[in-house]
Amino acid sequence: MLSIKKRQEYLKYLGFYNDKIDGIVGVNTKNAYKKLQNKYFSRKSDKDGIYGINTERLLINAYNVKKYCKNFKLEEFKCECNGRYCTGYPTQLSTNLLKYIQGLRNKYGPITITSGIRCDKLNSAVGGIRGSKHTKGKALDFYNARECQTLSRRKAVINYYIKNAFANYSYCNGYARTKLSTSYPKSATMGSAIHIDVI
Repeated sequence: MLSIKKRQEYLKYLGFYNDKIDGIVGVNTKNAYKKLQNKYFSRKSDKDGIYGINTERLLINAYNVKKYCKNFKLEEFKCECNGRYCTGYPTQLSTNLLKYIQGLRNKYGPITITSGIRCDKLNSAVGGIRGSKHTKGKALDFYNARECQTLSRRKAVINYYIKNAFANYSYCNGYARTKLSTSYPKSATMGSAIHIDVI
């Protein structure tokens, strides 16, 4: 768990806390926990003002998205179960994944994340593979209005992405790349989106 001072630093960076970084869980720190929960959690039961593992994951994710993704909001990465099975943030997002999606945004312009974090139950419900990197905060699917229109453009994006140091795998309907191999899978459920993941 983060130290209390580190929590206060993160909460201050996010605009939820305006007091001293003193390592003391006082009224203002507790209020900051609740404000964070109220902003991002969907379920009333998760908005309890208590700093546990779920709030820890939420705080770290909110901090990292703000730090590494200037063109994205945390909500864009949220599990799409909408609170049915999880808090919306059941795992910690990889900082490399966040840096790489921002890099793609810098290069190609506006990006829509079509699938970010998934809890295990949602992943199963949508037919995701067991142990999917979506459930580990290491994968996402996205769409870009210009670059995702044709297979040749999607291939170019994938070829560009896979050069990143910690890139692991990327695919779309009809094309896939790892560092060492190329394949041509049929993934009709992807539509015009592209999947990326990291080691």
